[in-house]
Amino acid sequence: MFGLGTVFYLLYNGLVIGATAGHLTGLGYIDTFWGFVAGHSAPELTAIMLCGAAGLMLGWALLSPGNKSRLRALQDAGQVAVKIIYGAALLFFLAAFIEAFWSSMTWIEPTIKYIVGISLWIMLWGYLLLAGKPGTRPGVF
Repeated sequence: MFGLGTVFYLLYNGLVIGATAGHLTGLGYIDTFWGFVAGHSAPELTAIMLCGAAGLMLGWALLSPGNKSRLRALQDAGQVAVKIIYGAALLFFLAAFIEAFWSSMTWIEPTIKYIVGISLWIMLWGYLLLAGKPGTRPGVF
C-alpha cells in the first residue's frame, strides 16, 4: 500500500498504547503499570520503530524508485529491510524474555525497575548509534 499501511499501524499502535498508559496513570496505577513496562519498553518500542522504518522503506521504494524500475527498487529496498526486520525480531524476542522473567516480578521495587529500564534505553540506543562507527569495536561500549 505504498507505506500507508505502515503509517496507519504506527499511528494506531501509538494511540492505543498512549491512551492505555494515560488511562492507567490517571487511575493511579503508576508504579503498577510503569514498573511493569519499564524493563521491556526499550527493546519492544525500538523494534516497533524499526519495523515501521522497514515498511516505510519499502513504500518509498515504490513511490520514488529513482532511475530503477519499481520492481528493482523494491527488491533493493527489500534486501535492506529484511535485515532490519531480523534485528527487530531479535529485539522482540528480548522484550518477551524481559517481560516474562523481569517485568512480572512483583517483589522488585518500582524504582529498581525504572533504573533498569532507563539503563536498557541508554545501552540499546548507545549501541544503535555507535555500532559501525569508525574507531569503535562491535559490541563494546
